[in-house]
Amino acid sequence: MTAVRPAPVMAPTDSARNLLLLRASEILSVTTTTADVADAVRELRGIVLDASHLHFVLAGGSSDPLAERAIGERRTFYFTDGADLAVAFPGQANPDSQAAACVPVVGSAGVLGALHLRWTAPRRFFVAERAVIATLAAYIARALERAQRLEARIGVADTLQDAILSRLPAVERYELAALYLPADRQEKVGGDWYDVVAGRGSQLTLAIGDVVGHDMAAAARMGQLRSMLRAYIVDRHEPPSALLRRLDTANHALGEPIVATAVVAVLDNLPHGGYRLRWSNAGHPPPVVIHPDKTVESLTGNDLLLGARRFARRHTWTTPLACGSTVLLHTDGLIERAGGTDNIDASQLHLHRRLHTCRQARLQDLLEDAVADVGTDRTDDIAMLAVRLPPDA
Repeated sequence: MTAVRPAPVMAPTDSARNLLLLRASEILSVTTTTADVADAVRELRGIVLDASHLHFVLAGGSSDPLAERAIGERRTFYFTDGADLAVAFPGQANPDSQAAACVPVVGSAGVLGALHLRWTAPRRFFVAERAVIATLAAYIARALERAQRLEARIGVADTLQDAILSRLPAVERYELAALYLPADRQEKVGGDWYDVVAGRGSQLTLAIGDVVGHDMAAAARMGQLRSMLRAYIVDRHEPPSALLRRLDTANHALGEPIVATAVVAVLDNLPHGGYRLRWSNAGHPPPVVIHPDKTVESLTGNDLLLGARRFARRHTWTTPLACGSTVLLHTDGLIERAGGTDNIDASQLHLHRRLHTCRQARLQDLLEDAVADVGTDRTDDIAMLAVRLPPDA
């Protein structure tokens, strides 16, 4: 019987090899997760040396004996025909696997996985072909390490955001809802924040703020301001303006002041029925009231933002609220280019129209409807905090 000889496959030319590696680099460069890297490798099947089978095996996550051995021994395997493959790995050779290559994918901290290629016909592996496979494995290693770093960073960001954004307290009579959407959809973290502190009796203190930036550095700065303000709210039963004044005094005293906007609003009921809202605004978008008849009103009154000037004057404004009213605090991401315009007044009017038509039965539905047409290409975070008064006193 005549032995099967490897097919006389020509080595790729320098031009073809360079084009192949350029294409592989382009596909892998846009990956951001481990799953993306695996998908990108599958996309290269048929492009890389006409391989019929091409996949990446993650270390510790495969039942592929050839890949496991390449990973465990940090060793490259080439099999020019099915007979050689069957001797080394019984059961691996079949009509669709007449040649194979398996290369460990090595990162800066060790073996990350293996690149496994197969062909339906025997073949020789020229030096140039082996160089292509080794280079592709190096590309995969870089892409995978980048994806793993990003995934770890996202995990840290999620933990940080969960720690910073308060769970809404369980309060009697009032309905509360909140929504946070980060500008950076990968890190999911930014400088917007909200907080709610239940006080004595019917008193409820709401706070919202926006630190310059929308990354983990902004989130860290935001955490400092939020923690200080939360402590003042709990310890000092003072008007909103006094709370913001204390916050900004500490902000200036503890190093380089953090530039931020904020609103503090205190809600309580009046002795003779109904409710009142007292608020102080440090350069932030105004609180919005949705009245029981669904008319919408922005509450005017604004002072300098935090960090702008030491000992800035701050004011507390007061308005009565009818039973069944809803108070909405939000950051400027909600009105950023709302209605396709950069004009703040026009954007605010557009928000009023949206709120007028939003679902009202559940407060969370109202918030989700309010952000429905903002779009996913926004460049700023969005934080929203809403409270609905009971229908009767």
